[in-house]
Amino acid sequence: MSRVVSGMRPTGRLHLGNYFGALKNWIELSQRHGCRFFIADWHMLTTGYEETGALRENVRELVLELLAAGLDPARCLLFRQSDVPEHAELALLLGMVTPLSWLENNPTWKEQLQELSKTKLTRTLSGERSAAPAAGARHELRTFGHLGYPVLQAADILLYRGEKVPVGQDQLPHLELSREIARRFNSLYGQVFPEPQALLTQTPKLPGLDGRKMSKSYGNALDLSEAPEALAKKVMGAYTDPTKLRKDSPGHPEPCAENPPGCAVYALEKLYLGSDKLRSIAADCRAGKLGCVADKRDNLLPALEAEYARMRQQRERFSGVDVEALLAEGAEKARAEARATMREARRAMGLA
Repeated sequence: MSRVVSGMRPTGRLHLGNYFGALKNWIELSQRHGCRFFIADWHMLTTGYEETGALRENVRELVLELLAAGLDPARCLLFRQSDVPEHAELALLLGMVTPLSWLENNPTWKEQLQELSKTKLTRTLSGERSAAPAAGARHELRTFGHLGYPVLQAADILLYRGEKVPVGQDQLPHLELSREIARRFNSLYGQVFPEPQALLTQTPKLPGLDGRKMSKSYGNALDLSEAPEALAKKVMGAYTDPTKLRKDSPGHPEPCAENPPGCAVYALEKLYLGSDKLRSIAADCRAGKLGCVADKRDNLLPALEAEYARMRQQRERFSGVDVEALLAEGAEKARAEARATMREARRAMGLA
């Protein structure tokens, strides 16, 4: 079995985009590989360092949602990043050999600074002082921690001699930076770390209820913990096709010139309904035989309700779990591996 390493930031409740983008894959990987999954609370601080009031509760909620979705801690190592201080020690050592230019050329870093600059320019044009923070200190991303987060990310992987890292196509540059850091360390001090390989995952493009990418910040997400009434309300209000004004109007379920984003409801149905049912829905929609309200009520909502009922039942089953004890147990096992790695890294660098 390959050794797989991945983490998830505790930034609030998970939604369907998180489930199909990462969590579903975690559950499947844990059946076939030796997996180390961690709650990345230190990574949350790289951008949310002023919003820590709910951090401990968010960690607890995240763990319960992982369990409710089907992740079995008996089949993987599940722990909190900050409970294993060797993550920070290895990040410090790797940071000593990582050129600054590698971090400054990180696409994500540059994109976020560009967004920050745009915000500041808007404030300046509105008559406010350009020296003022863009939107409060929490949006100031020119911090050592945020610039250096790829080094911490590399430490997260290399600390457990990670062989495979599940990523989407758009995340490959981030993993390549971890590989470059491992190569540089090995070239200086001898072969200590394996170069982690990408485990490419097919992540469906999941639209939110308004047709844009599903995101908590857009307010268009279906949380995994939605109550039945809230789920029904959100589904029935989901974006469909603005050109389909009446039930008998021809619709466009797939993205096209008439409806560029496509129908968000149909995109969600692809995840839950069989191919025969999907073909029938698409054909009736295009022919003006199926209205949007009826489609949501009779097709998408029942499919979602069945899945959500299962997760609610699982959530209730795990409601009494001592999350802190579960994470502590995982951290103890993780630290055993981490200590062994750090002994070798220190010895290679000539440290005590």
